[in-house]
Amino acid sequence: MDTITGDLFEFCAITNAAREAVNRTTGGTDAEDLLKAGWKLAFADKSYKCMRDIIRFQVSVRDQAGEEQVLVVKLKQNDPNKKPARKNPKPYYTYGVDRGDGSQRPYQRLWDFAYVSDSAYKQLMDLALPEPWSFTDRDGGHEILSWYLNGTFLHLLDEGKIRYGQDAQGKFAVFCTGLVNRNFEDIYCFCEPNSKAKAEWIVKSFCTKGSGNAGKRLVRALGTDMPQRAVYYRTLTDVVYDGSFELVPDFEHLMLRWNRVEPSALRVLFAGSAEAAPLIDEAERESDPKKRQELLEPLKGIVDGDERLRRSLWRALSDACELAQTRARYMFSSAIPSWNPKRSKGGEVFFCLPLSLVDVDRVDAVLVARRIEVQRDGAPYCYYEGETIYSLQMAYEHARTLQRVDGLMGWIESAFPSVVAAEGSITPAGGDSAFLSTIAPSMTPQLGNDDEQDDPSSRLARLTPEDPAMGTYVVRPGDVIGVARRSSDPAPDIVLPSIRTFKYVSQRHGTFTCAGGTWSYEQHDVNGTKVRHLDGSVQKLTKGSKIELASGDELSFAESAWMKFMV
Repeated sequence: MDTITGDLFEFCAITNAAREAVNRTTGGTDAEDLLKAGWKLAFADKSYKCMRDIIRFQVSVRDQAGEEQVLVVKLKQNDPNKKPARKNPKPYYTYGVDRGDGSQRPYQRLWDFAYVSDSAYKQLMDLALPEPWSFTDRDGGHEILSWYLNGTFLHLLDEGKIRYGQDAQGKFAVFCTGLVNRNFEDIYCFCEPNSKAKAEWIVKSFCTKGSGNAGKRLVRALGTDMPQRAVYYRTLTDVVYDGSFELVPDFEHLMLRWNRVEPSALRVLFAGSAEAAPLIDEAERESDPKKRQELLEPLKGIVDGDERLRRSLWRALSDACELAQTRARYMFSSAIPSWNPKRSKGGEVFFCLPLSLVDVDRVDAVLVARRIEVQRDGAPYCYYEGETIYSLQMAYEHARTLQRVDGLMGWIESAFPSVVAAEGSITPAGGDSAFLSTIAPSMTPQLGNDDEQDDPSSRLARLTPEDPAMGTYVVRPGDVIGVARRSSDPAPDIVLPSIRTFKYVSQRHGTFTCAGGTWSYEQHDVNGTKVRHLDGSVQKLTKGSKIELASGDELSFAESAWMKFMV
């Protein structure tokens, strides 16, 4: 920061893009004079903002209509470790010029706003309901959590839900993470001013209301007016895929995204291509998904140069999109709602549809479908635009921003089998880098007898409470259900909230099993469980008793509200 002076030209190189951006607004050619004068004022009254390696300041100009406009100018510091692009470079250069009309966020990422240490991430992972937050051990084991927090912060920023306050200990900023602890209490991100130039704030603690120093400060300063959660949708139509609408894929763009398809599928699709084979071999050995995509980037050139291969791939892609739409009509939950924060204000919900390019029982990539509403013949008309392809990992990250993935069921769980099976890193199915992704049996329409399908004991079931706000619980063979009351005892696999509704549910209340395609429930606790069958009859289970379950049966644990069991 010692290099910064009141004269912009002394420390900052003005790019042609910055000149053109100013001139487009003003209709003139005095961009440099305007930038220099604007910086002089900002430097004098210290109205500029420094965040990491970027400085922001505002310039007031007159547009071509004579109306006053505010431009936000960004100056970026040159990386001293990189070879400079020009001789005698200045420490900074103009990085961008945006309209100050509210369409641009003041922060493009969470890390521009606040520094988050590895220890802060660990604190949050320990505090929140157990959930794996990493695909591998990269990024300190929290790359999914980093993505989630960033997307949540940006949307809260758009909604104006970042709260600022001050008490006897100083200034603070806080927002609701959208995550909860084992008691289903909201977890807040508590920030204090950062003395370093990397970001304005630093995350000091993740806390719940009234817990720890940060939680107590929040209560004293804000009372009951705590920060609100992000709201991603207003109606169910925003997050439920309507299979009756037409799906219109942008095949020209989709054909450019083969680098996001699983290498195991590419090996079949590009069979016979001597150019593609070594690229796919190297990609299969690479564990980092981003590097894998970079390695596979030349595939689009190979496709463009081989018309026969292009036609074959086009057919495979077309068939996969048609199958994805058929599945969505049969089971709308196969289209998973996800969130895109976008670069500017106003993110959007989109849907992830599984693409089976080789085998109907495998997901090889994900189709991104966005709902479009237009006027046609004077009436509203809706359809879905299949705009691009995501890798399985990209789909998982975007889906997790909107909700916990273990409540989604279906193909995205199967693509990452350990994501809900255990805490820790997410390992690919089959143990290799291909991320083999078997579709859940309930997802793909089946013709014929169930006996002809895979081992039913590997299937998943779900428990759905009467209260929709509680979400859906995934049930696996061998899962124990209960309320986590004592850290000294083994935690249940299905954790019910510690609220009045489940007051008499024990820590290990009962166990779900599945053998030969038949599900059963065994009662462990003396408080019992009621089972209401499809015919309306009710059975009460006592300690040690066991009962077979049918899809559609309802269970009441220790006189709690009914929960529907579905296979």
